[in-house]
Amino acid sequence: MANIRDYYRKNFLYEGHRLMLPEMRDKVAHTCSDCKFLIRIVGRDEVRPGCAAMLPRYAGLARRVPAELKAVDVLKEVGREGLKQVTEGIAPHRQACGKFQQGTKHSRSQSV
Repeated sequence: MANIRDYYRKNFLYEGHRLMLPEMRDKVAHTCSDCKFLIRIVGRDEVRPGCAAMLPRYAGLARRVPAELKAVDVLKEVGREGLKQVTEGIAPHRQACGKFQQGTKHSRSQSV
């Protein structure tokens, strides 16, 4: 065996048999699209998915998480670097993160 790291990296059967704690199952079994913190951030030219758990206003669940926010509002609250963090690495098909909360489906077909 030349390199043990290559063996485990290329072995897809090994990848599928990971042990996990029971309380972590919800976070692993769900995707971002199932999370209540997934929002649409509407800018002038494009719409991107974002995580409302990164915004202090919605992180504590003191306020209801909206289906979409305007990019200007996010910029006012957390600044340019915060907006980058809110939209970075978020996609509806990705595995849920540690801030996952089971949510109801928003009607994503709302227009601005």
